[in-house]
Amino acid sequence: MILELRDKINASKIAELRTKLKNFLIANGIDQEIASDIELVASEMLTNVYKHSYKEKEGDVIIKASIDEFKLTISIRDFGEKFSPENVKEPNPEVLSDHGYGLYIASQIMDKVEYILMHDVGTEVILTKYLKKDG
Repeated sequence: MILELRDKINASKIAELRTKLKNFLIANGIDQEIASDIELVASEMLTNVYKHSYKEKEGDVIIKASIDEFKLTISIRDFGEKFSPENVKEPNPEVLSDHGYGLYIASQIMDKVEYILMHDVGTEVILTKYLKKDG
């Protein structure tokens, strides 16, 4: 099962894209709670693309999702300013902030978060969630 979304991202489009992803997950047998968690991660990643890669201007984004019996993989690709994950500090739980938690949330919900930095422009993040088998 595969989903591919190609669209322009802007502040109002983030909710629409994350909802399309969540609906795809649920339609393909992903538990509602897991789908909601992944929707949150997608929202955080798309917000980062919009705010940091495109500096709050409209830009292209490609979202791909695939599900097999063992794992769910989501790719979010932008064509804006490159992202350097090594420059991001983990948030300090002692200091409340209204931003800076997206990558931390992704790392807590997803089993694997990878950054593809070799594209000529932009960044791609690959998010993987391993699916538990019943029994």
